[in-house]
Amino acid sequence: MWLVVLFLVPLPFIQTLTTGLPALYNDQRLAIIWGAVAYAWMLASIYLSTRPHWLDRLIGLPKMYMIHGIMALAAVALAYFHKQSSPSAGWIKTTGDWAFDLFLGLLVFALVFMAGWFTSHFKVIQVSKRWLETHLLKHELTVWLHRLNLVAVALVFIHVQLIDYIRAIIPFMIWFDGATLLVALSYIWQKFSSQRLAQLQQTQLIAPNVLELTLSVPKQLMRQYLPGDFLFLAIPQQPGLQEPHPFSITKFDMKRRQLTLTIRGDGDFTRQLQKLKPPIAVTITTGFGQYEQLLTRRQPQQLLLIGGGMGVVPLLAVVQQHPELTTDFFYSAHSQRALLYPQEFATWEQRPNFKGHLQVGHFEADTILQTLPQNLENLAVMIGGPQALGQYWRTRLQQHGVAADQIYYEEFTW
Repeated sequence: MWLVVLFLVPLPFIQTLTTGLPALYNDQRLAIIWGAVAYAWMLASIYLSTRPHWLDRLIGLPKMYMIHGIMALAAVALAYFHKQSSPSAGWIKTTGDWAFDLFLGLLVFALVFMAGWFTSHFKVIQVSKRWLETHLLKHELTVWLHRLNLVAVALVFIHVQLIDYIRAIIPFMIWFDGATLLVALSYIWQKFSSQRLAQLQQTQLIAPNVLELTLSVPKQLMRQYLPGDFLFLAIPQQPGLQEPHPFSITKFDMKRRQLTLTIRGDGDFTRQLQKLKPPIAVTITTGFGQYEQLLTRRQPQQLLLIGGGMGVVPLLAVVQQHPELTTDFFYSAHSQRALLYPQEFATWEQRPNFKGHLQVGHFEADTILQTLPQNLENLAVMIGGPQALGQYWRTRLQQHGVAADQIYYEEFTW
């Protein structure tokens, strides 16, 4: 994916531009190429932001968002070099300057508020982000501010259309206009066609600040979800809940066409969910996630699950849907009341091939490592929980011979 975005996407832009660029502008050739590559990368970044479902099933949405963010950062860096090395005047300069300033401001904003892969490494930024989200910037406002990137791209589009000698390079303009149109159509399609109507039938507090939602889902859509998936939920009729938000699926009920979501009230969106009075219409997307992809790829005989806090939610659906797998499930939380669905674990204990381990506080490493089978080839490991937990167990398991492609941890840091 990195190779495609870094090299293949901008290649037609570079080739058509260098072939058709007049010799008069040879001294600016490199700067002009930098600008073209920056635009190609920005288009790729916007396309990734549409959450293409086919790509999620290949690499996963967390990785997709990380590539989206880093490509935007790289595009702004190249745009800076282009701006410094390619002089212009009039509206050509004005539209270029406006676009760059807007991109730069939004990039700093996105790194703090929307790039969990970045903020998770800096405690000060995490604390500042939580304070600002609580007191000043609600979720929907941050989403709308991020969409100003589309305005910046439109300014760049106008900027290029105003340059006579670039507009005269017909093959380049075909690629330029065609790629812009393709990404614009993808964005519109995602915005207006990815949402499906469902109904929120019931809500119930099952633990302090933890809400269980039961959704009634159309039959055809129900078939598209896999164990461990998450979906994006929005409530069009409720102010503050109109922008889609991701939540993992806890349970499937195919006969009743019902999905269960389990959500902790950590932010303004999730706290408002606790005030809803069902039944109420909602919109949801198809499923995203890589947990089931791991099972499809590895075909394991034994499953090791490690869950911490709310990260346990997608793992519960995996156990529900795969009773045939020999399973060791280690689940920890910070208090007894925070351990969710103990009755489900009691039911699964009736299976001859299931062992559940629930406790308050972290498990000692040896407690989990001693359950590893002698033949590691037949093992798959799924981890859900805080980033520190996921990173720790990926490292420890690989140190004990478990291959990296046998382990999947889905970081909900975006």
